[in-house]
Amino acid sequence: MKKFNPSVLALSISSLLLTSTLTFGQIQQQDKALFGVKEHQESLLFHQSLVKQGSDNVPIWRIPSLLRTKDGVLIAAADKRWQHRGDWGDIDTAIRISHDDGKTWGNITTILDLPSQNTEHSPVMNTSTNPWGDKDNVIRQRIRDPNYSSQYMNSAFLIDAQMVQDKRNGRVFLAVDMFPESAGFFHLNGAFNNPGKDGSGRLTIDGKQYLKLIYQDKQWTLREDGSVFDELNRKTQYKVIVKGDPNKNFKDLGDVYNENNENIGNIYLTNRKGSKNEKAPFYIPTTSYLWMTYSDDNGKTWSSPIDISAQIKKDWMRFLGTGPGVGIQTKNGNLIFPVYYTNQNNVQSTALIISKDGGKSWELGQSPNDKRIELNGMNSHNLRWDSWYANTAKQKGFELTEAQLVELENGELKLFMRNQTGKVMMSTSKDGGYTWVNTEKINELDHGYSQLSVIKYSKRINGKEYIVFSGQSRSGQGGDNLRRDGKLFLGEVQESGEIKWDTTNLVREIVSQGKAAGQPNGYVYSSMAELGDGSIGLAYENTTDYTTIMYLPIEMQEFFWKAGKIFSDVRQKEPLVFTYDGTETLEKIGDGIAIKRGEGESQSGINVSEGLLVLDQQTKDGKNKAFTQLTLNNSGVAQVNSTQNIDRFVVNNGATGYLQFTVTDTHSPRLKINQDVTAHGQIVAVQVNLQKKLKPNDKGYYHAQGEELIAFKDNGQVKWRLVNDELKDGMYVYTLASVAKPSVLRTTSQPHSLYLTNKLITADGKAVSTVSPLKAPLTVNARPQVNPVLASYLTANLALNKMSEQLQQSFMHETRLLQEKDRSIFVKYLNGKQKYGSNLSFIDYGYDFNASYSGVMLGGKVWQSERGNHALYTALNKTSYKVTPKAVDGETKAKYHSWGGSINWHSNLPHNLIVDLSAGYQKHKGDIEHAGHVKGYTFNIGADLGYRYQWMKNAFITPMVGLHYLYASLSDVNDQANKALLKYNNFNALKTNLGVDVNYRIGKFEVKGLLSYDMYQQKTRQLYVDDVAYKQGKLADTLHLNTQFVAHLTPRFAFSTEVGFQHARNKGQSSFAVGAHYQF
Repeated sequence: MKKFNPSVLALSISSLLLTSTLTFGQIQQQDKALFGVKEHQESLLFHQSLVKQGSDNVPIWRIPSLLRTKDGVLIAAADKRWQHRGDWGDIDTAIRISHDDGKTWGNITTILDLPSQNTEHSPVMNTSTNPWGDKDNVIRQRIRDPNYSSQYMNSAFLIDAQMVQDKRNGRVFLAVDMFPESAGFFHLNGAFNNPGKDGSGRLTIDGKQYLKLIYQDKQWTLREDGSVFDELNRKTQYKVIVKGDPNKNFKDLGDVYNENNENIGNIYLTNRKGSKNEKAPFYIPTTSYLWMTYSDDNGKTWSSPIDISAQIKKDWMRFLGTGPGVGIQTKNGNLIFPVYYTNQNNVQSTALIISKDGGKSWELGQSPNDKRIELNGMNSHNLRWDSWYANTAKQKGFELTEAQLVELENGELKLFMRNQTGKVMMSTSKDGGYTWVNTEKINELDHGYSQLSVIKYSKRINGKEYIVFSGQSRSGQGGDNLRRDGKLFLGEVQESGEIKWDTTNLVREIVSQGKAAGQPNGYVYSSMAELGDGSIGLAYENTTDYTTIMYLPIEMQEFFWKAGKIFSDVRQKEPLVFTYDGTETLEKIGDGIAIKRGEGESQSGINVSEGLLVLDQQTKDGKNKAFTQLTLNNSGVAQVNSTQNIDRFVVNNGATGYLQFTVTDTHSPRLKINQDVTAHGQIVAVQVNLQKKLKPNDKGYYHAQGEELIAFKDNGQVKWRLVNDELKDGMYVYTLASVAKPSVLRTTSQPHSLYLTNKLITADGKAVSTVSPLKAPLTVNARPQVNPVLASYLTANLALNKMSEQLQQSFMHETRLLQEKDRSIFVKYLNGKQKYGSNLSFIDYGYDFNASYSGVMLGGKVWQSERGNHALYTALNKTSYKVTPKAVDGETKAKYHSWGGSINWHSNLPHNLIVDLSAGYQKHKGDIEHAGHVKGYTFNIGADLGYRYQWMKNAFITPMVGLHYLYASLSDVNDQANKALLKYNNFNALKTNLGVDVNYRIGKFEVKGLLSYDMYQQKTRQLYVDDVAYKQGKLADTLHLNTQFVAHLTPRFAFSTEVGFQHARNKGQSSFAVGAHYQF
């Protein structure tokens, strides 16, 4: 709502005319497209022509309110003015909804409608008729005849919607001014028996406030349930609709019903004689009311509105209404709407209404006018028009009206207010809008006494808070001719809370198709919302004919380009592409991606302060230079695409950004720095996104091998480091190596190339120096560091074979305990530890490992010949074991499970000879930590020959010799976690063993001992990792010592314990088992 002085028609002339040739240094208007600026087309949001979209052919659309919900739904509200452009008449509240940030919109929907004395459709005023003049004529006629009626001023109406969302629960509140049949704001100026005395229109009874109903000369009241009470507080026969029907757009609100349930009128219309509402027994006072409705489904449906005037409007206020646009929710959860009001002297002041309980109740804060020193003791209550005020009020902004606000990160509220100084007025609250300090002009923002809009940008840009301001930019004290030349400005919030306005550069000018009092480029009321991609959605009136509300999305780069800034937001679906190759030094800001894609040699430099800058300069005439100087500031990152050239590279002190390369099979980026590299922190960080498999580096020392990333001149002052010191990709670990290159000239800055290559380490795990001179000494004991999981893969074959052998030996020990028994069974618990020492050197990736296992075995003698000379034994087992390689490359672990069985044919031959023919099969499955799965099987078959010699009555000694074949097969492993394909050679070995078995029994106790030595014949097998061959270690010749103690508790039941020890290559192995045997 818009109180302005229509007599003020003079055009304000600004001191500086900005034209399309405005420049910033060498940046000119014609460079706009080179900076990646994309200007979107605007579209009709509300207009009479949108009949198919639900405009109902209504001619006047005003007062946009634009809100984006937390679910990404855009809601636009507007005044749907059926009759004329005046701020009274038949006016509804309508909305449109978009689910794609304004690319498309749903139909226009009327959500609030009030009754009229007219027929179903109120008549449209002839455009040649001035509604303001008609209003003044009606006022004069009614002074003479209270029953005088005008079809253009005989409706209850709603005006100036504003919205806010409680983001905690998604509820959207819409506040709107409501007036009964009248001229609205302009009816409350004292011409009609000073109706402003009615304040909130309430009467207090027994401590409660009730809406007044004027019944003849008496004051009746309306209760919460719609009951009507007379002046003596007695209930009458009348009922009033207090909860409307949403299917009627709540137009039935205020309908009056008599004792016969007949609709006899509406309380929001007067009951003048001859009017449609003359049968209504009463009506509400003619004053302003503030109504509130809400939606819990992003604007699809709305609640029946309630009147909150009693909570906020004081008795001395003639008018209180919204500051149209949007409200805000503060960080502490409070909901806030800006409002303004008039006192009994008809002077306007701005304030806020605040809800601390999610919109259930509201309270009014103080006005900035309440404690302004320059008001000489006056405040919003008693501020008046007199000779002193008239001479000073306009230039000092004593009258404050429609407003919008933002909350800064420090908790301060900044309130921007319409006034008559020719500038925007701003006030600051440090307590959430209850009190105000520092009410002052913003001299940089010209203002022509019209509504304004302001929102706070949701994220910092280059470390700074920003607010976005929208308004017409003609300075003056009012008039339609000033409502043009719309501009959006960015205000940069300083650490002190002050706001810096660069109106020359950080501006987006609006070029509209509408007119303002015959002048081009109309721009009246507006409302903004930040869209999902970081752009600004703008809804604005483009003409003082007040017929049209437009919608325009504006990308943030449209603000920054004049200042030489390249802005991109990570929320944008596509990176910003710019091609500027001029002479100005640019700055990349915003957390998104920007791509430099010029041609040939650029003359500009750039500071990358935030987000990601991609160098993708195109070669022209054989020349390529992305920038003269590339500087990393703050968190800025620069990515190199293809081959790029720059003259100088600088990393400023405190910068946390880095150079970034993406290397693929088809894409090998390379940065050539022609002159010098300066790093004020002495370290340059590099990040590589490696999407190809590099050939492993040669052993020994760094040289020109791997992926060349950067060519530069090294003065010895800069150190290159990967972002995380090293890069682990697939099975390999990479680092950066600076390798000197031959040069014709001997200078202090030696040409070098920086390679991404395998990191070299020594046997103690220390890294080899990554700076390689022209003649690098050979570092013999160094090899490329690998992903430690490779150690688990390389030891898998050995671990499986050793476990299989342990199981087979344990089985054979049990069969010898059962040789003198008839058919019998046994159960055995196994537990032990193993240590392996590799035969391979560190250079050849030889890994020792430790293992532990536990399991259970169930078996027995399943057949025996009649004479007992021959017997068949079998057993099944289930075992789990853990293998931990000792790798200087890093920690790695593997867990295995095996299932299998063993069989043995035992024969006692003549001359005390014994023969054992045995076989075993185990199926294995292993999980390597942070890697893939290993699957395979092992198989062994062999024969043992022994001579049993009785040493004493109860003691036997059996020398033995054996020959066994061992085989293992592991399936190929597709390790997706480490992007590697591993292929194993089948493992086989021939084992020869010599040993002696000792047995001694006395009574119920028996002791058995075994001493043997195993010798292996085998070839070195290989594991192929992506076609790169790695040797696998061999089984070691081993000395075994094993002891069993058996207690024969009954003739049929025995209990045994077993302890074993093995020794090979200075490594030990221990085993322990307990068993129980039963003969049947």
